[in-house]
Amino acid sequence: MKKMRIIHCAPFNLFTKSGGALFLNPIKISHGLVKNGHFVHNFDYRDTARYMSLFRTKKNGAKKMNQFFIELVDNIKPDMIIFGHAELIYEETLALIKSKGIKMLHWYNDAIVQDGFDKVGHYFDIVLTTAAGGFIDEVQKYNKNAFFLPNLVDENVEKHKAFTQNSYKTDILFAGRPDSDRAEFVDYLENNLSSDIRYKMIGHTRKDVILGESYLQALADAKICINHTRSYGINYKWYTSDRLFHSLGCGSFAISRRIVGGEDFFEDKLPYYDTYEQFLEKALFYLDNEAMRKENAQWLHNRVHTLFNNKRVAQYIISLAVGNDKDLKTYEWYE
Repeated sequence: MKKMRIIHCAPFNLFTKSGGALFLNPIKISHGLVKNGHFVHNFDYRDTARYMSLFRTKKNGAKKMNQFFIELVDNIKPDMIIFGHAELIYEETLALIKSKGIKMLHWYNDAIVQDGFDKVGHYFDIVLTTAAGGFIDEVQKYNKNAFFLPNLVDENVEKHKAFTQNSYKTDILFAGRPDSDRAEFVDYLENNLSSDIRYKMIGHTRKDVILGESYLQALADAKICINHTRSYGINYKWYTSDRLFHSLGCGSFAISRRIVGGEDFFEDKLPYYDTYEQFLEKALFYLDNEAMRKENAQWLHNRVHTLFNNKRVAQYIISLAVGNDKDLKTYEWYE
């Protein structure tokens, strides 16, 4: 297969998180493309817009960022541009790139059709989203070439094997951004977990945000990690927070809010909860059954690193772009 020159226009958080975003999908997608032999130039449109604004605001710097982006495209002359979210890229910029005959892909990391996508969705050759089923149907209203994109792991990012540890700093770890959807669950845990259980939250306030390797180590140091996907996506096939893949990729054991069709990938090794009471019951069971917990964690770790490693997922993206049907049939999630 021809090796490509690619621009990946996505939020890499190069400056805003000072390298602390190494576990995010944009970076792992780019690394996967490089592993497959492609040249990739990462363009952080958000940080560039901030840099080009006097007051360091994305909105005020968007115009100059778009002008700079067009110059970048002209200089690199890519075979393909992959857009991640890209809400600050103007429609006229997309139209200009389209007129140059450059292949364009768009991926989105949530089960929400972003504002303005109804106007620009048709510019892309392929659209990818981390939710399948009914959400793909919604996206296809704007682009018929919409497909599922799994979250992914990288062996050099999710490098831990927590199931091999003999000691842990935390019994139950809850990582996630603060919102009303998770706040109720947080209150329940704080009021119902016994004092002898070492419970920790990260990311729920500005003070407890952890980035980079410290975040990954915190996952590995927990016996059980909670995956509480937001409500807006739980009814869509295969949709889950990417934090689940951070946890499983680091060899930690996770208990997850139910994933529609999740058994297609995780069989019966990933326990689900539909209610807070179910979570607590299962958490207490697995805390008392270490051998089963570690055995499942090892199986899940091997599973995500086999199916969803970034080299394989990146090759899937390329195969979609070039229409390699023979290769596409090898992916468990392709439909």
